[in-house]
Amino acid sequence: MEKNYDNHPLDLSYLIEMVGHDPEFMIEIFETFSEQTPFYLAELEDAVHQQNWKKVADCAHKIKPTFTYVGRTDVREFVHTIERSARELVELDKLPDLVKELHALLEKIYIQIEHSKIDVRKKYNML
Repeated sequence: MEKNYDNHPLDLSYLIEMVGHDPEFMIEIFETFSEQTPFYLAELEDAVHQQNWKKVADCAHKIKPTFTYVGRTDVREFVHTIERSARELVELDKLPDLVKELHALLEKIYIQIEHSKIDVRKKYNML
């Protein structure tokens, strides 16, 4: 792992800019991310297992922007590395490990999202 992604906090400035200070919509974005990314990741893992590099690139491309919404542009760039590798057919032997790393990162992001949901609810007296 080239960068330390584990301790990178969520940067919600883009989300706030996008939805304003609408706490319900922010929480909806968090929940949609947490519900949808496991499906995207499973599709990505399956494509890597099948060595279907076009599908790997397409799956990575599809999941990539979702990290912007939750303030993890560092992970978006990491996913872009996966996409580029598959599209350009370079360093394909590294893709299984990169996808495993992405899986581990997502588990940490889900925890960050849960904490952010609590923070948003507290800030807007939604508890």
